[in-house]
Amino acid sequence: MGVFKLQLEDFNTTKFELIAIHTTIEVTKLAFLLNKKLHSRFHYFDAIEKKEKKRKGSFERYFFDDEENEICWNLLQNKSIINGGGFDDVFLNQFGQIMHLIPEFNKADYILKIETEDGFFDINEILQKISKIKTITLSYKIDKTKIKTISNLIF
Repeated sequence: MGVFKLQLEDFNTTKFELIAIHTTIEVTKLAFLLNKKLHSRFHYFDAIEKKEKKRKGSFERYFFDDEENEICWNLLQNKSIINGGGFDDVFLNQFGQIMHLIPEFNKADYILKIETEDGFFDINEILQKISKIKTITLSYKIDKTKIKTISNLIF
């Protein structure tokens, strides 16, 4: 009898693009500003939990379902301050450590994931609108092939 091997790509038919956002503002303020510039309606959806070497991080997720254009938008925190795990380590518990949702882009504060079935949207137009927000230092398209932890973006 033959052995079948399933690949993650076999289940993922949705096309998506990723945008890295560098800014010092809180996620709620960023969602508000993106709502104004992109005419979206981001709202708090949930927190994504990630475990790594006995450490646990929580990343806030804001969501907007654009039913008219059939596009799902996810605004994700890329950084989570976590405690070291043991209460004996005063330094780690006082200052915490940073865990990243996408460690390959650890300088990015937020990740904007834009999903669609047909892949029809202009990412350059979106980047242009985002770049007009004064509190955003930098935004750019992420090359998905450089991400080893792509499974962190499946929810």
